Amino acid sequence: MWRTGRVLAGLAIALFLLFAPPALAEGRAAPTEASVVLAQEPGPPPAPPAQPPPDERQRLALGVTGVVLIALVLLSRKLRKKAVFFVKWKK
Repeated sequence: MWRTGRVLAGLAIALFLLFAPPALAEGRAAPTEASVVLAQEPGPPPAPPAQPPPDERQRLALGVTGVVLIALVLLSRKLRKKAVFFVKWKK
């Protein structure tokens, strides 16, 4: 049981690091009061983002995490030779 808990905890940490919010992943520092702003001419409008918005990415990450956790639980039950779906099949 402890081994399964450690594996699940490691998986959760790895998924968090993989799908970390962009601000945490890039390690941007907040602008300070001593920053200098240069006057520039307006450039072309920014291109639309290639990646889905963070909300959709987080939903996808949570969905994938849920599926992986369910699969791990079912696999661990099967390896311990316990009923996987708590249903006894008649032969």
